[in-house]
Amino acid sequence: MQRHTYIIIYIYLATLLFSCNGGQTALLDEQGDTLQLHYAKNLTIVTFPNHIEVTMRNPWDTTNVLGKYVLYEELNPSRFKDQGSRFKVPLEHAAVFSSVHCALVHELHADEAVGGICDFEFFNLPYYKKAVREGRIVNLGNSMQPSLEKMIDLSPDALLPSPFENSGGLGRIERLGIPIIWCADYMEHTPLGRAEWIRFYGRLFGRAEEADSIFEAVESRYLELCTLAKNTKTKPRLLPEMPWSGQWTLPGSESSSTRLYEDAGAQYLFADLEGAGGIPLSTEKVVDKGVEADIWIIKHHGPLDRKQMNSDTPLLANIKAPIWWCDTSTTLLYEETPFHPERLLENLIAILHPELGIKPENEYFKKLTTR
Repeated sequence: MQRHTYIIIYIYLATLLFSCNGGQTALLDEQGDTLQLHYAKNLTIVTFPNHIEVTMRNPWDTTNVLGKYVLYEELNPSRFKDQGSRFKVPLEHAAVFSSVHCALVHELHADEAVGGICDFEFFNLPYYKKAVREGRIVNLGNSMQPSLEKMIDLSPDALLPSPFENSGGLGRIERLGIPIIWCADYMEHTPLGRAEWIRFYGRLFGRAEEADSIFEAVESRYLELCTLAKNTKTKPRLLPEMPWSGQWTLPGSESSSTRLYEDAGAQYLFADLEGAGGIPLSTEKVVDKGVEADIWIIKHHGPLDRKQMNSDTPLLANIKAPIWWCDTSTTLLYEETPFHPERLLENLIAILHPELGIKPENEYFKKLTTR
């Protein structure tokens, strides 16, 4: 009798466990594989047999989550309702806010999945400029305040904006109920950390294999260049950027730009600035240390004239370092290098260490001559 009672209890418990997990098949379905991300710190991707779960850490408060997403291909996603925002992938009609992410979508050969863009006046990408002119892609206006009417008419399946600390979100646009995927890649602290987000975007647009392959090539070339720069005998003192409206914004010690300068074999003059983003300083303070620079690198929208610079800001005449500048109105520096930091690294090493004989395939900078 006692043995019979034990058997009944065992069967009951086994049945209860089976039903709570939805049966053996459902239990197996919950065994996900975490995608190994070696550099990106704010992203976790877990692949399941029928869906992908993505968790995005809040870069301004790493104890909290910025977003949780479920990417699925099946038609009935109801069983994912408590696991985060749900997206049927590949996306087919997305509003991609920035030219940076549109450039990546273009490289992934998924342009047909983009229905709208923002900040069109800053786009240098030929495909998107033509598509907007022909009406195949909608210009939604300013990325901080997109057109509500155009967004309603477009009815995209997802919004892909970049988040900003204390920005208040997207205002009325959020009330439309269109699911949002935050593009927080720019908050990674290393160039390869940001580039590794390629793998996430590839899964959004049904191009996982292509994205993984692109990143592998980026990583391989970047690490190869790091080794070359590390073995150089000199570490030229580097000064980046130029003042704007009386302030000179420079990358802090925890920013990906600072890591890039280090990887290029430079001695960044302001590497001791605390912070991960851009740190505004007075022109006087920067010039005090900037006079020690061996190389001055500037990104500027449109032509640059050294004499005009000195005339507008006389203090700049004290900096004697040769200037290498990038005209961002005619190059694709901003569009290409966030997810291809190896291209920017090639440029920097070629400037800082000409003895290595590196010839960048994508050349962004040229030496500024005094006129």
